[in-house]
Amino acid sequence: MVKNKQRINYMAYNSEDYFRSKDFKNILKQYEEAEKHGTYAMLDSDELVDVAEYYYNNGNAQRASEIIEEALSIYPGSAAPLLFKARLELIEHNNVEQAEYFTEMIEDKSDLEYFYMKAEILLAQGLVKQADAYLEERYSDVDDEDKDFYAIDVAALFIDYDSVNEAEMWLAKSEDTESVEYKEQAARIFMERGDYEKSKELFNNLIDNDPFSTQYWNSLASAQFFSNNIEESIQSSEYSIAINPQNATALLNKANGLYNLGNYTEALKYYLRYSELCPTDENGEMLIGFCYLLLDKFEESTIHFEKAERLSAPQSPNLVDIYKDWAFALCRLNRIDESMKIMDKTDHLSCDHNEMLVYRGNLLIGNGHFLEAKKYFMQAMKESGYSPNIFTKIAITVFESGDNILAYKMFSMLFKSNKNWHDGYAYYAACCYSLCKWDEFLNNLDKAARYTPQDAKLVLGKLFPQNMDPKDYYQYMSDKIKNEDK
Repeated sequence: MVKNKQRINYMAYNSEDYFRSKDFKNILKQYEEAEKHGTYAMLDSDELVDVAEYYYNNGNAQRASEIIEEALSIYPGSAAPLLFKARLELIEHNNVEQAEYFTEMIEDKSDLEYFYMKAEILLAQGLVKQADAYLEERYSDVDDEDKDFYAIDVAALFIDYDSVNEAEMWLAKSEDTESVEYKEQAARIFMERGDYEKSKELFNNLIDNDPFSTQYWNSLASAQFFSNNIEESIQSSEYSIAINPQNATALLNKANGLYNLGNYTEALKYYLRYSELCPTDENGEMLIGFCYLLLDKFEESTIHFEKAERLSAPQSPNLVDIYKDWAFALCRLNRIDESMKIMDKTDHLSCDHNEMLVYRGNLLIGNGHFLEAKKYFMQAMKESGYSPNIFTKIAITVFESGDNILAYKMFSMLFKSNKNWHDGYAYYAACCYSLCKWDEFLNNLDKAARYTPQDAKLVLGKLFPQNMDPKDYYQYMSDKIKNEDK
């Protein structure tokens, strides 16, 4: 089964910056002028494929296909148009056999792009070691003057398929460390490694040399977003949008930044613009639906979740979230039966079905259907073999429903029976706090801060100064309780 290539949108050999360049605009003009006069443009196969890619990326797949066939009629066996067809089969249709077929039609088997395509077919099937071994074998066949170029290209290919270790090893083979191409891939590797400061430094360096590159501004925005510099990320996205208002990645980056700041109304505007540019991307419709959900516009959200479902592949990893949010919206509209029918759709997905049972109970308990919720909770417990993970999720649901006494009893039972279980201490501490059980509260607060600091901040943060580190929670609260007792 071919794995979806999540990082590659469209059939992108070239960046958007290339399509805005004078060189490409001249090629496109030459092609379109020849087409008007019913003649063939004097373009080589690579240039014809660039034109095809341009049309494909702008939603005209039919015209792109016609141009590719035209290129093959003029240049039979040429690598560029056959690689386009192979990639289309691999990325868009998950068809390994057809991708192999078109790749093997390439006449020049020493073309570096042929090597890359053969490796990509392996990577798309999850065969990382085999792809690495194949490319290593071909490395000795590459001319010395092309080895640096080859190593950088191979590094880029591995990053595209989330194989960062291999990407790093291949990039280390290149001595051309000052080239733009090297810095691009090094910056991407730093980002994948979570070293956002080095990634930002390199992208800023690249921007200094090419300030009108939307690709660099978008990459910088991503690095800033992941390092929690949200406002800076939005600003970088705005620079990219100023260069090209139709840049889908920039619109999505800005929407994500606004969403992260809690500005759902503005985020929605940019998700809508993104979806207009990428109407076949389920992510756009899903995110629009989620924004409407957060704005309490439940009817509108269901419309977009339904669209997202239609756009999704049968086993898309997004479907679980789509169905859960869709079901939640229906519950808020008091359409309980419809909500449960939507949750039925998760039965055929690859997910934790016991967690889905808990989520059903969560939805029902939120609408006052306690007995029905209890049935799902009991079923989840039984089918999970009384898993502490499932028990924790049920206890959290009970706590969030407002029944602090029952939640307290459940957490007490959980941790007595599972001495090495650490999830849930923040909620246990919150139960103790609400019931004024101060000694137990401090004990569980200490454990929550040590074992699950993010949960501690999320659940208990409002009890402490805003910027306090969870590791300081225990001492702060211990001192506060002692002072209040005096």
